[in-house]
Amino acid sequence: MSTAVTVKTALCLIPPENVWEQIQSIRSTYDKAYPRWMPHINLVYPFVHESEFANIKIQLESILNQRKSFEIEFDKTSFNYFKQKGNECTFHIKPKISKDVVELQQIIENFLPNYLKNTRPFEAHLTLGQTTTSRISDMLIEIKAKWKPIKFIIDRVCMISRENNPDDLFTIENQVLLVGFEEKDNNNNNNNNNNNEQLVPIEKPSIIEIRPSLITKNYLCIIPPNEFSSRLLHLFEDTSFRPLKPFQIIVAEYDHVPNESDLRLQIGSIPKFTIDFGARSICFNYSTSRLFLKPTNIESIQQLNLNKNNNNFDGTLTLGELDKNDLTEVGNRFTQSWTFTTNEFDVDRVYLIDSNGRFQYNVPLKSQCFS
Repeated sequence: MSTAVTVKTALCLIPPENVWEQIQSIRSTYDKAYPRWMPHINLVYPFVHESEFANIKIQLESILNQRKSFEIEFDKTSFNYFKQKGNECTFHIKPKISKDVVELQQIIENFLPNYLKNTRPFEAHLTLGQTTTSRISDMLIEIKAKWKPIKFIIDRVCMISRENNPDDLFTIENQVLLVGFEEKDNNNNNNNNNNNEQLVPIEKPSIIEIRPSLITKNYLCIIPPNEFSSRLLHLFEDTSFRPLKPFQIIVAEYDHVPNESDLRLQIGSIPKFTIDFGARSICFNYSTSRLFLKPTNIESIQQLNLNKNNNNFDGTLTLGELDKNDLTEVGNRFTQSWTFTTNEFDVDRVYLIDSNGRFQYNVPLKSQCFS
């Protein structure tokens, strides 16, 4: 039996803001939905009412947290259009390779069949605007001539809503991360441990002190974007590095799940900021084998710790564990690859995660985006 849905919410993929410029330049001229929607690829639309987001998030995390992030590219071959009524048409860009998006949507569709109202076959696309069929050919030729290919990583699925927005604009209300958790396979114990072709994330870090095994805690965390994490992982290939997935900066600890509304009220007034790392910011704790990065701007991070009496967390980015014999090699790799552009990332929200690695919810920081 179908569940009630609304056109005021959607489950979608949203490109990172650093690739928006070309997209928004076109949409601002041609897309009638430009003021209301951010650039997006809808996976499920219409979607459930916003009041159901928390419940749906829990359900989706059970299948999506295990999925790995993937890359999308829009090039000059991505442009296409749908014919509409009469002489109207909607033009869009499609991923150069749509396989990962289609598979992701199919998994969600199979998992949430009662929430789907759209009976048309799914086709991954990002809408750019509307025009007439008589103009579309010339328009696409003109747009493609100026288009520069863009690539980005999809590492999350977004739940957006305009149900409670006074301006009737879509905003991100919740997210489910694609963090690539691995299912435990007992047969792996018989595998050759010398195979270093792929990094396999540890399931439950036992040495890193932030993961108590007996008492469930909740941590307010900053999680770097996947592009940043992926660059770091490449530096540790063929070493003993055992990554914590996802990489995270813990800013506060709670014995119980804090009230989401209260946390949004307290943290929502803090402006988003950029975290950057120096060429020698990589650090190592010899007693715990913990490998971490120390940001140059600790003060920006520490403002997120609302409990000033809790000084257990120093604003460092925990990466995972490393055998000390590999420390010199890893340190040299990091220093040699360091640049200003690759060793920083924007923080526009924080995440609440329990000590079992389960995502509870996220809290956006103050921003003009999507407003």
